[in-house]
Amino acid sequence: MAKATQSKTPKSDALMDEILENLVPHERICQWRGKHPHCEDKFRITEEDISFLKMLRVPPPNYCPTCRRMRRFVHMNFVRLFKRSCDAPGHSENMISIYPEECLFPVYDYKFFISDEFDPFSYGVNYREGESPLKMLLYLRKKFPMPSFVNRDPSSVNSEYSNGGRDNKNCYFAVACYHAEDVWYSSLVNKSRNVMDSRDIMQSELLYEGFMSDFVYKSSFVYFSASCSDCFLVFDCKNCDSCFGCVNLRNKKYCVWNEQLSKQDYESFIKSTNPLGRSKLAEYKKKFWKLVATQPMSASHNIGSDNVSGVGIKNCRNLFDVVNAENGSEHIRHADGAMSHKDSMDFLYSGGHSSKLYGTTNIGSQSSNVRFSVSSKFCTDCEFIFNSKNLNNCFMCFGLQNKSHCLLNKQYSQEEYFKIMDQIKSEMIKSGEYEDPLGFEFSAQAYNFSMGQLGYPLNDEEIKTLGGYVAKEPETNAGDIEMVKAADLPETIAGVGDDILNKAILCETTGRPFRIIGSELEFYRRMSLPLPTVHPSVRMETLFRLAPDGKKYKVICAKCGNETDSMFNPKDGFILYCDNCFKQEVY
Repeated sequence: MAKATQSKTPKSDALMDEILENLVPHERICQWRGKHPHCEDKFRITEEDISFLKMLRVPPPNYCPTCRRMRRFVHMNFVRLFKRSCDAPGHSENMISIYPEECLFPVYDYKFFISDEFDPFSYGVNYREGESPLKMLLYLRKKFPMPSFVNRDPSSVNSEYSNGGRDNKNCYFAVACYHAEDVWYSSLVNKSRNVMDSRDIMQSELLYEGFMSDFVYKSSFVYFSASCSDCFLVFDCKNCDSCFGCVNLRNKKYCVWNEQLSKQDYESFIKSTNPLGRSKLAEYKKKFWKLVATQPMSASHNIGSDNVSGVGIKNCRNLFDVVNAENGSEHIRHADGAMSHKDSMDFLYSGGHSSKLYGTTNIGSQSSNVRFSVSSKFCTDCEFIFNSKNLNNCFMCFGLQNKSHCLLNKQYSQEEYFKIMDQIKSEMIKSGEYEDPLGFEFSAQAYNFSMGQLGYPLNDEEIKTLGGYVAKEPETNAGDIEMVKAADLPETIAGVGDDILNKAILCETTGRPFRIIGSELEFYRRMSLPLPTVHPSVRMETLFRLAPDGKKYKVICAKCGNETDSMFNPKDGFILYCDNCFKQEVY
């Protein structure tokens, strides 16, 4: 541990040394105890937690791991877009944004936000000694505008209705997609093309409703599968070709409902399914999920990993209480969404070879030693930064790019920066403000439309009690065009004419109208799929709820009786196996 005399911030380091040197394993009561149904009530600070806290040089948290997750997930919205006004001075145009009209912060069009016309230093304030630093941070947070999207990569083409990601083309309502082309209503799609209604997909093409699947070609309704082609309704199938309604198959071809057929019989069966109408599809899906419920299922869906605790972990090691991690991530605790990441605790979504993050949301792209920050990348040695890029040694800053030694959106010399930062940080440590600084009140996102609501739903009063805000369902932009009830749609795609592009479909679940765009219609025709009858945002939410981010359960393996982690709720009635038992049974 560095000595205070060797540090550029001797006062705060001395205070932190005192906290960490005296830290021993103990039990704590969560500060949100009794305020909502998901709180763990009591939680332990373990030896392993203390090791991480010392490495990251932060005090122990006052909230249980679940409540800490909720405080991070409130910042993320993967399934809603809103039409709202731009709050920039002199701007009166409407725009598309991930933030609703009720947002408590001003929202600026993204292009204007990153342009030279916008000066983030114009919001700078001086630190006032004796005033609560956290209150000053919240004041600036509410005053400083939010960009309409988290990130819009300038290299992306024809993807204006997408949020985050990089190097995309022709993507519509695509979130956090990378090197993707022709993607609709999907998230976390990487190096893929012609993908719709999917989540967490890698190197796939012509895929409809894929979930946590890789290397899939010309297939529909594919879950937890890999290296499959020409498949329809498959669950946890690997290296399969021309299979229909199958579960847990390996290296198979021409199978229907888990039964092996000859090529001729398989082709006859497929011919009988055409043309595929909505009623027939509903019957197939019902039968498929009944079959899934009769087969053993990997509870955790952890693959190729060593010494891990959590679910959805691929090729990682030394992880504890982690949901969704991949690409060699290691040495992580209490986190979600790690990609090529290490040596961090309590973060949500990070990749690009980042390390030493704590209390962050959507921080990555080779970032290091960042704490208590949101939606920034390429940052090093920063704390309390928001919507920024390429920062080094910045503290309590918003919307900056390519800067160093900035504090409260003001530029300082290196010597001045560390002196003032040391003073502020010392005050925060002494007052307890440095322990759990980013509550719901720091989120520009309404909790009821955030990722938190999908895994940890709250009612309106609970959201407000915890410091968040509630937004209304966005109004339709269908205008005066003709409305079509779902029941009145053609049964098959063959009966759908181009005139559907000039109509709105009334969602059979919510009653909200939604439109079909031209490229989307072409995709349904190419895949021979009937038109959807449910609003796209509801379809995206349904897919997320199959295995919500940040959510896991303790279950008993149906074979050996040992406890294991599961991404599936045991109340759903699946036959859940631990990793070892599933390997013995299926592989």
